[in-house]
Amino acid sequence: MYANERTYRETGFSDVTAELRPRTPFGRKRAAAMRVFLPGEEAALEAEFDRLQGVCGMLAAHGDAAKRIMGVFDEIKDLSHSLTRCAEDVLSTVELFEIKLLLLHMEALAGICGEIGGDLPDGFMPEDTGALLDALDPEGARMPTFYIYDMFSEELADLRRRKKEKERLLRAGQKRLADEVFAAVGVSPDPNLEAVIARSDAAAMESARDAPRLRVAGEDLFSVRFALVTDEADRALRAEADALAAGIEDAEERVRKRLTDAVCAEAARLLRNCERVGALDFLMAKAAHALRCGCVRPVISRAHTLRAEAGRHLPTERALRERGLDYRPVSIVLERGVSCITGANMGGKTVSMKLAGLVAAMAQHGLFVPCESAVVGLSSSVGILIGDSQNVRKGLSSFGGEMEALRVILAESGERALILIDEIAGATNPAEGRALTQSLIAHLSQRPCITLMTTHFDGVAGAGTVANYRVRGLSDANPGELAAALRDAGPDERLEAIAKLMDYRLERVSGDSETPKDAIRIAEILGIDQEIIASARRFMDGEHSNRTEKGVLT
Repeated sequence: MYANERTYRETGFSDVTAELRPRTPFGRKRAAAMRVFLPGEEAALEAEFDRLQGVCGMLAAHGDAAKRIMGVFDEIKDLSHSLTRCAEDVLSTVELFEIKLLLLHMEALAGICGEIGGDLPDGFMPEDTGALLDALDPEGARMPTFYIYDMFSEELADLRRRKKEKERLLRAGQKRLADEVFAAVGVSPDPNLEAVIARSDAAAMESARDAPRLRVAGEDLFSVRFALVTDEADRALRAEADALAAGIEDAEERVRKRLTDAVCAEAARLLRNCERVGALDFLMAKAAHALRCGCVRPVISRAHTLRAEAGRHLPTERALRERGLDYRPVSIVLERGVSCITGANMGGKTVSMKLAGLVAAMAQHGLFVPCESAVVGLSSSVGILIGDSQNVRKGLSSFGGEMEALRVILAESGERALILIDEIAGATNPAEGRALTQSLIAHLSQRPCITLMTTHFDGVAGAGTVANYRVRGLSDANPGELAAALRDAGPDERLEAIAKLMDYRLERVSGDSETPKDAIRIAEILGIDQEIIASARRFMDGEHSNRTEKGVLT
């Protein structure tokens, strides 16, 4: 398995795929079963990127046509069940109507795709289904309606004409009789050839009850409703009309059977068109997302590497934008072995780690990536270890849950894996946590995979054994600007001010570089008592001296 649900969620990949929004049921099926390209499938991934790049160009060059295509997509329904069922059962009138609509949509798409011409990537033009549409639309009106038209069958047209004539004769005879009978009573019939007589009209009531051709059809406390009594001639005409109606149903069934056979003969072609619609819809959704989010085509490398230049973690960027804050892009280069990111909390280490996983996952699922440029060597799997309160709810301590998750990641990560670990062993005592971190780095350095770890422990990387990155943090912040931003600011405003001045970019440093001490500075900025701050700095200076005397790098 390339990645589990948690990895997709924590890296932000799930948020990205939720933003794709394909418009057809076939496109949504494609999105739900998005393919991942694994090592050895570089050529197939490049072909997918070629198609995506072509659709991006189409959207840019033919914006109006693309909008019309999307409008057609919005109307398309999934008729796969009917197109499969037609081989065994006669389709209903509603199903035939829906298939006609689908054929109209395919015809409209073919017309728009024809306008786009060579700017549409190969393989997306719908196959011609005009003959089937003609069969379902004998009048050639191309209207979004359907009925079993008389034109479908001379027999059906004749039965309908004869039934209509019988009903006309029956209605005309009953109308003449009703006018005569009700006139004798002194009332007029309504359109249903019935009349309501008030009980207070004694004369009319008596006359109506005595009339041999009237019957009581209903009554209440104040009135009685009278209707005609049908005679033998009426019943004979009605029987003839009913027989013709049954014949019409049989004739319509034969027409539906013939049309069902026509649909069945073209079902495979229609289903292929649906697949093409789904593929184009999904590609257009990916292309629209790439253009909307400023994503670029990554270079696919045969070597196992991950390089992101000015990369942006899209979910974090969106969250910051909603708060009126800017996201500072991050650049990072990861090769086989271990890389570490150091820096204080609030420094963006975790987001940078998530960015690496997001870029890899997006590229390997055929998506352009949110960077100025990127080089991606395909990974066999991606695993992420990050704090999770779920294990606490299960009865494990934070540290116990972390170790269980680490065990799974190490067991499931083979050659060319991408492993992302966020501040391992931070929930246990510092001495043991540092030792575990050092040991894990030593172990992972020997494995044929890429590992990116974040840590705030000093001296865990070792000189020259890993690639070291440091979050720039507040090192370049202007003290005067910071003081001005914090003056008269409330607690939330102080955090916002720090976030605005924090530099989340990474810089490559030597293995013996000291971990930034922004934590104490942030505590001071947020108003922690100066005596506590001063004491903390003295403790830090003493610890630094002790470690230096013992030959331990910080």
